[in-house]
Parts: sequence; C-alpha cells; structure tokens
Amino acid sequence: MKVKGNGRTAPGDGRLRSWKEIASYFDADERTVKRWEVSRGLPVHRVPGAARAPVYAYEAELAAWLRPEPEAIAAEPMAGLAAARSPPWRGMTALGLAVLMGLGIVSAQGWMRAETQRQVADDRVADVRQLARSQVEALSDRLEMQPGTVRLRAGLALEAAQVLGRVAELPEASPDLRRDAAEAYRRLAIVQNTTERPSLRERPAARASLEKALALVAEDASPSGRHLRARILVDAARQAAADGAAAQAPAMLKAAAEAARDAPPALRDELLLGTAEIANWRGDYPKAIALGRQVAASAAADAEGSLHRMRGLEAAAEGLYYSGDKAAGLAAYQAAATVARSGAARWPDEPRFRWALLRHQWNVGTTLIDAGLAPDALPMLRESRDGWMAMAKADPEDGAVASWVRIARMAYGQALAAAGRTDPAVAELAASLADRRAWLADKPGNAERQRSLTIGLQSMSDVLGQVGRSAEACALLAEIDGMMQRMAAAGSLTQLDRDSMLPLRDATAGRFCPAALPKLDL
Repeated sequence: MKVKGNGRTAPGDGRLRSWKEIASYFDADERTVKRWEVSRGLPVHRVPGAARAPVYAYEAELAAWLRPEPEAIAAEPMAGLAAARSPPWRGMTALGLAVLMGLGIVSAQGWMRAETQRQVADDRVADVRQLARSQVEALSDRLEMQPGTVRLRAGLALEAAQVLGRVAELPEASPDLRRDAAEAYRRLAIVQNTTERPSLRERPAARASLEKALALVAEDASPSGRHLRARILVDAARQAAADGAAAQAPAMLKAAAEAARDAPPALRDELLLGTAEIANWRGDYPKAIALGRQVAASAAADAEGSLHRMRGLEAAAEGLYYSGDKAAGLAAYQAAATVARSGAARWPDEPRFRWALLRHQWNVGTTLIDAGLAPDALPMLRESRDGWMAMAKADPEDGAVASWVRIARMAYGQALAAAGRTDPAVAELAASLADRRAWLADKPGNAERQRSLTIGLQSMSDVLGQVGRSAEACALLAEIDGMMQRMAAAGSLTQLDRDSMLPLRDATAGRFCPAALPKLDL
C-alpha cells in the first residue's frame, strides 16, 4: 500500500482533519477507512461535544497501527536464530543485532502492507460488485416502470455487465462474482430483445450477451451456478427459435434440463414453458399443449406464478389453434387474457401484466376474426392498438412496443375489413405494411423481419382482392412467394411458419390469381 501522507490542511503538524485526509494518507477511499475503524481498530478520534463530531487522526498513530507489536516482530526471527546449531548472531556487535532486528521489522511491515493492499483490493471489488448489482436491479425492477427509459436502461445494463465482466475475468475472481456478471448479461439480453416487456428489439445483441453470460458459468457445478446456467440456456433457446434457428433450440433445452435438476418450481416452470414454446415453433403441437397445460395447472399464486400460468395457457392455445382445434384455442386465449387482466389489477407495479393484457387482446381478437366474429373483435383490437400506440409515443426507442404497434394495427385493419369497413381497413393495413417494409429494409436478411413483412403482405393482399383490386393483390402474393422461398433456402422458415402462413397464401392466391400463382410447395 502506498502511504501518501499528503493533503493535510496544516502541513507539518502530523494531524489529519477529515475522513478525506485519512483516506488520502492510505491512498484508499473513505468508505474503506471507515470500515477499518470498525473492523480493524484504525485509530481515529472525534471532537467531543458535537452530535456529528468531526474526526481527526495522527500520522504517527496511523503509522504505528500499520506495524505489529514489537514482541511479535522480535519473536519470529529470534526463535529461528535460537534453533540454529551455530547461531550466526553469536559474537555479533550490538549494531549487527539491531540491523538484523530491523530487517525483521521491515519484513513484517511489508507483510502488513501487502495484507492491507489485499484488503483494499477486496473492499474495492466488493464495492464495485455491489454498485453494479444495485444498478442491474434498479434498471430491471424500477426504471422499467417509467416510460421513455428503454435506451437508458440498456446503457446502464451494458455498463454494469461490462464492469462485472471485467472483474469476473480476474484469476482470483470468486464463483459468486462470476455468477453476478452472468446474471447482469442475462438481464442485459432481456432489455436488448424481448416482446414481453420494453426492449430495443436487437436480437443479435441479445444473443451475444447470452453467450457471454453462459461462458461465465459454463463450468460452475454449484446449484446456484447450474440453475443460472439453465435460465440462460432457456432464454438463448427462445431467442434462437424466434430468429429462425429453431433447430438449435433442442440442444440448448436439453442442456438446460440437465443443469436444472433439483431446481425450484419457478425455474422448472420456466424450462417447461420454454420447451412448450419451442415445440410450437417446430410444429410439435401435442407436446406444446401438454406442457402448457401442466404449467397452467400447477403454477404458484404469486405474481411470477400468475405470469407462468398465463404463458402456459398461451402456449396451449397456440398449439390448439394451429393443430386445428380453434374453439379450444380461443377458450385458452380468453383464459390467458383473464389472468392478465386480473394480474394487472392485483399487481399494478408489475408491467408485464399490462403488456400481456394488450397482447392477449390481440390473440383473442384475431381468433374471433377467424371464427367469423369480427364485430366482437373490433373493440378489444382497437383498445390493444391504442394501448400500444400510446406506449410507443411515450418511448419511440422501445423496439418491442414498435413491433406490437405494427402487429396491432394490422389486426385492427383485418377486423375492419371483415366487418365490411374496407376504406379504413385499407388505410390501417397500408400504414402497418409501410412500417414493416421500413423495418426489414434496415436488416434485409433478418428472419423475424422477413416473417413480419410476409404476414403484412398476406393481410393486405386478402383485403385488396376482396374489394376488386386483384392485380395489386396478386403482386403482393408474388412478393410473398419470393420472401418465403428465400427464408426456406436460408433454413429460417419454421414449421410454424409453414402451418400459419402457407395456408393463407394458398387460399388468397386460389381466389384471386390461381393461374398465375399455383399452390406454393415449400
């Protein structure tokens, strides 16, 4: 430790008159020297008679505090000398003995200083770790409730994760510290990309953050390390599937299941939900239905459990709808919407319920359109659209909200068209389609954006065909064909894409341009 001995208000008197000057003497921070006073007896004095008395210390006392007791200093070298067969000190002058003992004192002082340096380093690591953890928790739990903060939260999350990550790379970094860093990167991935809460919708960045998180706990065999690794793998599998890489997800889920043995119920539910969602992406609807129902039936009654129950109902609804049981799918969507509405009322500070309610209004509304009940769908789809647009206005940088605006506007346009209100329907769909084109133009090879535009093209072509604009409808369908063929060639066309988009494309083409656009075989 470098003892500075500077910064005094009265040079030469050996008195330090504040915590700042005492900390400067040791080249440490104020929090550290305050901790030393309590835990290690650092000699600090206070002016008597004041409620918040000023502190002071003497350099001589601080220097003595650094040295061990003289008896302890002398004991070790003298014991070693007495044990020698021919003691080297025999016949030495008093000066020689003094030099020898002085060397012992210097050695002890060096050891004490090394120990102090280690304590300072440990304290600073602890301070950095606590600061970064507090920052991660604040941005995840409190700032999320404030509109217009998604870019700020992403920046804070990145900074905290990088700070923890750098410290975690040190050879002496503890497993706890590496787990803290991994959790910071996992939370960073959430704010970088998710459709379930505010995010930037930057999927490649999110996947990169999850890779860093996984590397930090890849070899951690402790229960907490394994469970964190399972959460990271489930998140990574969901990101991969939505990014058109569903084939990568099963291996991640298998590794997550191995890591999640003896996991608490909440983590087991998270693993089951991730597996159900991937099963839907891959077209294994019976598996998705069974797992979704299992979670919905057994989830806890607290806020997190209610969110799990809602997601379980949604996973089952998706499987039921796309396997052909649309009535049962509608009932499951409606049950999920009920859980979301109840949760939003019971836990108003949990923003995920508000998000889920707007999303499930869309789920129920679009399923009602398919059932021929467009007039019933219009009110809830309008409420969903207006809710997303209000959130987008509050934070234009929230990419997840912007994505939902595109989705909700298209659904509302579809409902208007099905209810016979074609002019406002075309206007609503045109706005959604233009937004989807611009979104894809920014990243032309992105599977999620290609999927989004394909769905928008399908919806607009269907309405245009119904109002007699068949040539325009067929041109949009031809654009769909090219898009889906490119996705298939890239390996990003999932079974869910085939089951959801191809039948609609074939039905519209069969009505308005059967000769020009025969059934598409992918």
